[in-house]
Amino acid sequence: MLPFKTRTYTERLTKKVRKEADGRYVYLLSSGRFCIVSAIQQLGLTHPRVAVPAYVCPSVIQAIRQSQAEPVLIDVEAGSIQFDADRLKQNISDSLIDAIVAPNTYGLSQDYACLSTLNVPWIEDAAYQAGVIDDVSKRVCGLRGTAGVWSFNFKALTSVGGGVLLSREKINALETLKHPCIGPAITGRFVNYLFRSIFRTHIPVFFPGAELPQPYDLKTIRRAFMQVSAGLMSELQAAIALTQWQKREAIYAAQRRNSQIVLSAVNQSPILRLLKGQETTVMAHLFPVLLDVPKPYLADAVLRFRRILYEHSIQTETPYPVACESFTAVPNAYKLASRLILVPCNASLNEKQMKHIARTIEIASQAISRMTEHRKDNNEE
Repeated sequence: MLPFKTRTYTERLTKKVRKEADGRYVYLLSSGRFCIVSAIQQLGLTHPRVAVPAYVCPSVIQAIRQSQAEPVLIDVEAGSIQFDADRLKQNISDSLIDAIVAPNTYGLSQDYACLSTLNVPWIEDAAYQAGVIDDVSKRVCGLRGTAGVWSFNFKALTSVGGGVLLSREKINALETLKHPCIGPAITGRFVNYLFRSIFRTHIPVFFPGAELPQPYDLKTIRRAFMQVSAGLMSELQAAIALTQWQKREAIYAAQRRNSQIVLSAVNQSPILRLLKGQETTVMAHLFPVLLDVPKPYLADAVLRFRRILYEHSIQTETPYPVACESFTAVPNAYKLASRLILVPCNASLNEKQMKHIARTIEIASQAISRMTEHRKDNNEE
């Protein structure tokens, strides 16, 4: 039954999350992006300079800007989504950083032991990890920083948008707002969510995200990344998120199974590599892998690999663009984005479908290996 006049779903979801929040204040907001805006503003800093990894969802950078802060892009470690710790420390030592947003992109955590020693406030952007238990602390991810953020916008636990802010302090500006029943711009998103839920792996090719993979510019940022929905989570968003939350153990069990199937295929491939920390981390709904071929063949090889998967009805996502114009300033971020292939492994896929994906990874790996060897031979001649 859809909510119209009551706060049943937002209240129920808030109570559920509070049980896991270790005493944090829980705010259900309209988007994970607005959670970041609110978390930065709560720091009480005037136009702060906020460090963020150079490889990150552009919406995180936009949220930092919307909070009246200045994003400072820090390069990542080679083959990793984590900050380059030395560069981050140097920027802090030079008094160029006032705060940090630390995103767990693709469900891979930042080095929180390191971040906790830097003496600046930091926000854990656990958008990909709503309800995931941290192996070290045995608590849900999102509790390791000054504040934490979850997102329900097409993640492992998915709704029609919406996010959760986990704050150590009460945020008076959010206390006075009211949860809408449906909320602006949610109807179209709900239809999109419903359509994809019904058709799942049989989405028509003309539908956004289901088209043939094309070459992409590492600097082009899609308009959707620049939109920040401000306000509280709607009852409709909370109703779907609550259903996902109540089934999260089963969802993440399926996620782990699917990740292991992809992991096995990647380990057998001569041209695929894992990201740093990927061996021990529960994956999100996407499994990121790095294509390891010589640079002259890389762009063609990435596109060909993705198209082979597409020919077998497997849709891969395009990596995030890099917001820094200068390659020399953030070379590792550019190298990461140019080599990434994002393989679907979401919990809605059954074991048979995942084995099909694994077999296709093997087919694509063999094809790319032959292609690069052939080009090498021709160049040597």
